[in-house]
Amino acid sequence: MSSATYPRRTGADVPRRELGAAGKTAIAFLVLLGVGALAGGVSLVAKPDGSVMQFDPAILAGSPFSDFLVPGLILGGLFGIGALAVVVMGLRHSPLAPFLAFALGCAQMIWIIVELAIIKDMSFLHPTFFAVGLVIALAAVPWGWPALQAWRRTH
Repeated sequence: MSSATYPRRTGADVPRRELGAAGKTAIAFLVLLGVGALAGGVSLVAKPDGSVMQFDPAILAGSPFSDFLVPGLILGGLFGIGALAVVVMGLRHSPLAPFLAFALGCAQMIWIIVELAIIKDMSFLHPTFFAVGLVIALAAVPWGWPALQAWRRTH
């Protein structure tokens, strides 16, 4: 069938939804992730030798990194600024926010697993921020489900 019969619709056709409990939970944990990651990222970028956070660069042995600059940029940029940007989008009721929150939550859990595999040492921050990522991902599903259903009805 031609596109004239079934016109494609844009994301603008997806209704904006109130946050609800799931959206508020995701946003609260995104703030926690964003602030923590931004602080950690800035600390690592400021002193890539890890001295600000009392990290020994030897823990990076076997990784592609010789110092903490790139991990600090990823931590501060993706998880710090990225999470806070999704918070703003969520507070503005962007239909894309729950999907980005889900992606960030999953990425956070992967980040922690990869970090543990590289450094082979665990602190209380690892399970804590793995749990933060898990809560974000889990809360993003019911938060974004109505927007996904609305989008599917229009396509």
